[in-house]
Amino acid sequence: MRTTTAPGRLAGQVALVTGATSGIGEAIARRFAAEGACVAVVGRNTDRGDAVVRTIDQAGGTAQFFAADVTRDDAVGSLVQAVLQRFGTLDIVVNNAGLSVPGTVVDTTLQRWDQVFSINVASAYLVSHHAMPHLLARGSGSVINISSEAGLKGLKDRAAYCAAKAALVGLTKAMAVDHSGDGVRINCICPGTVETPMVSRLIAEHASPQAMKDAFLSRRLTPYLGTPDDIAEAALYFALPGNRYATGAILSVDGGSLAR
Repeated sequence: MRTTTAPGRLAGQVALVTGATSGIGEAIARRFAAEGACVAVVGRNTDRGDAVVRTIDQAGGTAQFFAADVTRDDAVGSLVQAVLQRFGTLDIVVNNAGLSVPGTVVDTTLQRWDQVFSINVASAYLVSHHAMPHLLARGSGSVINISSEAGLKGLKDRAAYCAAKAALVGLTKAMAVDHSGDGVRINCICPGTVETPMVSRLIAEHASPQAMKDAFLSRRLTPYLGTPDDIAEAALYFALPGNRYATGAILSVDGGSLAR
């Protein structure tokens, strides 16, 4: 049953957010909870997941951590059933789990290629595959796929990541065509470089960390990188039930990168 007492524009809604133990996913989970949603915080790191739930609880929201490998069909099926058992329904799905690795098509191994597609694309398919029947049965709901500016333009030394994030854009459009007429809205957010733990790690592991950060900044019209909270605000727009005319949309939140 729903147990949240927090007021807000998502009061009475249940949201499932993958990759929610840090970065963009954590920010979305916290933002949705602040607006009254009950949030299923999904990830693989129990310590980080429990920490996110504690933060939400301390702010007066309702959340529960669900440990799951969202690249496995059986695990995702069990996850969706567990969320339904805990909260009674499901209204919002955020497919945020992601991984970026460096490499061109020459030096990216097949194993790494498959790993990037599994975490970025297969997870979104699997979660949608198991969650969508419940949204369709209710005739309402919102699915939000988190892609990247890399899904809309080529980035140097990111062949697998660009291809996977472009696949998410295509998946969003296909799902919107298939299911918008049944009351379920499917949209996509393409963040530019956001200061998340994953991005910080990529910068730190680079041969010239400052040069890499400067390269990220050079693609912007803004003098700063994005924050997870910037993307959470965009996700909230797509999650709000009143925004019924927004479906099949691909929203760039990238500091003006695509305008350059």
